Amino acid sequence: MDQIKLSTIPTRFKLLATTLLCVIGLIYIVLLVNIWIDTELRPSIIIEAYGDMEYIELTANAHIDLPHYTLLILAIPVFLFMFSSFGEKLKRFMAIFPFAMAVTDVGSMYLIPYGHKVIFSYTLWIAGFLCALSFFALFIMINYDFWFNKKS
Repeated sequence: MDQIKLSTIPTRFKLLATTLLCVIGLIYIVLLVNIWIDTELRPSIIIEAYGDMEYIELTANAHIDLPHYTLLILAIPVFLFMFSSFGEKLKRFMAIFPFAMAVTDVGSMYLIPYGHKVIFSYTLWIAGFLCALSFFALFIMINYDFWFNKKS
């Protein structure tokens, strides 16, 4: 696997992967707009949105959100990143951190009605922000490796 480098793959695969990452980015933007419509990304409204939900409603949300984050939005960029020219420590970090934030995001949503509403609403907000930041960082680093890294 170490022989495969993003900077050396054929252009057709770079174009395919870049296009796929752009589509995933659009999916993420639509997800964020949906969250904005529900909560305006404000912890006080997050508490209102999730604070009175029963576990069945929370499970239905988790059933939708967790696959969106982990499989659709994060798995492909993280997988591609493993073939980048960036250091092993950063690859190990990015192999775990985005997924941990996705689980924290969904888990804190689940805990708002049952725990300290303010703490878990801020936890949800921060974890969601770090998920988005992780995707953006992966997008930038992967495309840098595809199109601008000539040393590999």
